Amino acid sequence: MVAIALTDTLPGTATAPSLARLVGAGKIYGTGETAVAALAGASLDIMPGQVTLIEGPSGSGKTTLISILGLLLKPTSGEVWIEGRNVAGLTERDLPGLRARNFGFVFQGFNLFPALTALENVSIAIEMKNPRAKDPRGEARRLLDLVGMTSRSHHLPADLSGGQKQRVAIARALGGNPPIIVGDEPTAALDTKTALSVMELLRELASSHGRAVVVVTHDPRLERFADRVVRVEDGRIHSIS
Repeated sequence: MVAIALTDTLPGTATAPSLARLVGAGKIYGTGETAVAALAGASLDIMPGQVTLIEGPSGSGKTTLISILGLLLKPTSGEVWIEGRNVAGLTERDLPGLRARNFGFVFQGFNLFPALTALENVSIAIEMKNPRAKDPRGEARRLLDLVGMTSRSHHLPADLSGGQKQRVAIARALGGNPPIIVGDEPTAALDTKTALSVMELLRELASSHGRAVVVVTHDPRLERFADRVVRVEDGRIHSIS
């Protein structure tokens, strides 16, 4: 197998160094006649300062793709490059630190602790990522201010709107300063106005703060915020525009 440095780029991609890369990544569930290829031959560079949308019908392989990219799922084949090395073959013991350093995750259902305030939700996530963090509450306050939630920092999730919950979830994802933010349908549970405001925030995080933002979505209205749209069909990357 030929090693590929992250300063190289795949054909047709940008020339800046990748923060993460998939090279021929595939995932097969089951064996023999019952085997199902959820993803096959996926190659993709994730670049700093860019918003990448992953689109495709249900069951097309979108979630499998970002799960492999975010080190939540091991590929059956291919390579996953993070921090300048292929980590596809690492054991689960080796992955938590890589995930914590490189990825922040935002989900459709917010996944906030209902008994904790917004501030506590963000600060506990920072402590979980780095038990040695010097001032997790101070960092949580800064991140809540960044996403416009300072005035609601002491409210419980039940007292927040859907958009406010998602902003807290984004602040939580930013804890520990990961370079890549991954969202799995982060706007699906929101009304149109709120969904667009959340995407504006993610766009700002990419443009002004250099984050790479990768979002799975069914909503073509979000394309206005994207630098690239990756279309996934039948377990394969069909096009990148």
